[in-house]
Amino acid sequence: MSQFPEVLETGASFLSQSDALEEGLRLGGAGIWRWKIGSDELHWTRNLESVHHLPPGSFNGTLSSFQSDIHPDDVDGVWQKIRSSVETGAPYRAVYRTAPRPDKAELWIETAGGTTIDAAGTRYLTGICLDVTERVRSEQQLQRRLTQQHAVARFGSYALNQPELQKVLDEAARVAAEVLDVPLTKILQFADDADHLVLRAGIGWADGLVGHGTVGIERASQAGYTLLAQAPVIVKDLLNEERFTGPALLHDHNVRSGISVVIPGLQKRPYGVFGAHTRDVRNFDDADAEFLQSLANVIAGAARQAAAADHRMLLVREMAHRAGNMLQLVTSIARQTFHPEVDIQHAKRSFSERLKALAQSNYVVARSGWIETSFAELIEEALKPFGERVQSNGRDVLLPPELCFDLGLVLHELTTNSVKYGTLGCDEGAVRVEWAFRSQSEGLRVFWFHWEDQRSAPQGHASAGTGFGSKLVLALVEKKWRGAVKYADSSHFAVTLEIPVDGAVSSSALRGFT
Repeated sequence: MSQFPEVLETGASFLSQSDALEEGLRLGGAGIWRWKIGSDELHWTRNLESVHHLPPGSFNGTLSSFQSDIHPDDVDGVWQKIRSSVETGAPYRAVYRTAPRPDKAELWIETAGGTTIDAAGTRYLTGICLDVTERVRSEQQLQRRLTQQHAVARFGSYALNQPELQKVLDEAARVAAEVLDVPLTKILQFADDADHLVLRAGIGWADGLVGHGTVGIERASQAGYTLLAQAPVIVKDLLNEERFTGPALLHDHNVRSGISVVIPGLQKRPYGVFGAHTRDVRNFDDADAEFLQSLANVIAGAARQAAAADHRMLLVREMAHRAGNMLQLVTSIARQTFHPEVDIQHAKRSFSERLKALAQSNYVVARSGWIETSFAELIEEALKPFGERVQSNGRDVLLPPELCFDLGLVLHELTTNSVKYGTLGCDEGAVRVEWAFRSQSEGLRVFWFHWEDQRSAPQGHASAGTGFGSKLVLALVEKKWRGAVKYADSSHFAVTLEIPVDGAVSSSALRGFT
């Protein structure tokens, strides 16, 4: 049967045929339909198609045409309630999704009604349809937020009572995958040399990648972009992403959509990046990003807790060891500084400055708790008096605390000699310093450090000769750390230090120096 010119065709005495009533239905967003039970005959108001966001003429006057706009997954549920209403006479109510439509968002429709009988005794099922998409989405959003909050609370309790950090990371990856309903999650940790991230935990990745896979921190990767942005990053479709191209890890696993957030770390250096990804295009929102960030914050706390536990175990032993080394070093500096040929006032000033350098290095290392220490922070602290007169270039790498302590003394000798003989003693110019991790044969790593002073002649620089500064640098770098000190053959002073960081430290490091 075709659409009615008024509200409903004759036979529905409870409905007025006035244009005012039809206009009221339209403004209220309600569409009314009536099915002649036992037939395929369907009556409807003119605005029923607009409620379903369909053009006029989409319904052809049959029950089957109306039913075809119900989502296939919801049809059985709707008609089960309708059949029950027909059999019992009780009112019905159901909410269904519209059938999938290309390039159109899914709608939610609520229908409610019951059976009626006209004057001729014919039974009808009469119902009303309303677009409740916004209401359903709000309810879903609320339920999703509650689910996410409960998950964060449970995970926080787990992390608080779990001493093994790796188990905390594995649980975080599992929780994110379950709650966000994604096939791929990853937790990336900054490597010590700060030039890449390591896949420490995750769900859905190819065998062998977790624990070994790496991702670059350049802007082209999603993780690298997240670190630069220092804010959650949501990707709708990686294939159409213009901010970055994404690393091979994501493309190899056919990733299309996802979220990534920064995991806070100790001091300024982040712990890493937490990501969740799908192979289909999905619209993640701010609530999803906030959930993932909450998990990341719990991970950060667990990482600090694990580091604190390790630190407590090492502290007593390390302090005893450091006290002995400190006394030996101070004794060595005193013996070399106060000798019969030196001016006593000059010796006092030099000794005081070197003790101050010791204190500065100790402050940076102690602030980190005698754990791996940021060399960038050591540079900032040790060279703070010279401000922009020192141009530095290097990643925020982590070094063993004792090595950072000794490099603080080396920096003091280099800056002191530059003040005496080079750039830092002039009104203009800057000293240039660079550092990085470099690989050697057999997989060994060395810490590479370069100091260059354009205004200082190599033969006039005490650190390049046989003075105390030169002896101290050689004793610390070559004897203690079994590294190499290389002075450049150039018209100005330049020195390079290469220190293996994976090998043992000599226990008799300062014997020859003293």
